[in-house]
This record gives sequence, structure tokens and C-alpha cells, in this order.
Amino acid sequence: MMDRKALAAAYDRSADSYDERFQALQEVKYRAALPHLPSVPQGALCLDAGGGTGLFQAFLHEQNHALSRARWLLLDMSLGMLRAARKRSPLFVAADLSYPPLRPETVALAVAFTSLLEDLGRTLRQMQLLLVPGGSLVASFLAPEAKAALAEVGSLRQMAGPVEAGQDQLYVFRKV
Repeated sequence: MMDRKALAAAYDRSADSYDERFQALQEVKYRAALPHLPSVPQGALCLDAGGGTGLFQAFLHEQNHALSRARWLLLDMSLGMLRAARKRSPLFVAADLSYPPLRPETVALAVAFTSLLEDLGRTLRQMQLLLVPGGSLVASFLAPEAKAALAEVGSLRQMAGPVEAGQDQLYVFRKV
């Protein structure tokens, strides 16, 4: 069992150097996701689950992607990462992905790049509950953990994947 407070503290300590150390690695995942990102209705809420310093939103802006104009909420349990994300994400909340403080069926799109870690079944159920009917979850998992993740997706329909994304495998799921 992962100590979530220790994990948050570790990310707090690495927040100032996170982008420098991990941006290139994360961008491999984002590029793999680009052709699989669904469109969302104007004004719909999108969730960057475990979004850290907001690199994904910055990437979307750099690509001038239509989703860069969506209403994004960045959720992360590390206060240090959220402080770094303020310059990229106007909406952010400190919370555990396994216990997101959002109402069910409020999110059109959720992305989670190697952030669904502990208590995978519960966390995936929570992501599914947050999605509006027809909403999508785009998630990457470390390749050795992807098979276990697929066993936990419940009634989400797999729309794409596995897509190679560096050390990860990326999947797209839709809530039916």
C-alpha cells in the first residue's frame, strides 16, 4: 500500500525541478494521445487528473489544439505541484484521485498520464463516475502495469489502445 502523504511530499520536493526533469518524457505521452483526443462541447469541463505542474495544458496551447480552449480543472494531491501549475491552469484543486471532490457526471474528458497508481479499481471507478454519458478517459499506464489496469476498467468501453507512449501504454475509454 502506497503512503499517499509520503508520495505527495516527494512530489512537493520535486515540484521546482519537475518540468526540467520530466517535460520531454511527458510530451512523448501527450504526442501519442493527440490523435485520440475527442472533441468536447464548448464550455464542457475537462479534468487533468494528477496533472502536476500543468504540462499537458501547456502542451495543448503550444500545439494550438482545440482542447486548449476547453475549461480545464487540474487535480493533484501535491501542493508544490499545484503552486507550479498556477501559471498554466486557472482552475486547480488539491485532492486524491481516489476521492475526487467533484459531482458525478460533470466531466466530458478526463486525462490521466501515469497518474492512476494506487487502488486502481477505486480510482478508475471514480473517474468513470465523473464522466458524463459519452465522456472519455484518456489514460496512460506504465507498460508492465497496463494489463492490470485493463482488468479494472469496469464498464468503460475501450476505444483505442494500447498505443505506445514511451515507457507507457495509452488507452482511450468511453463511458456508455
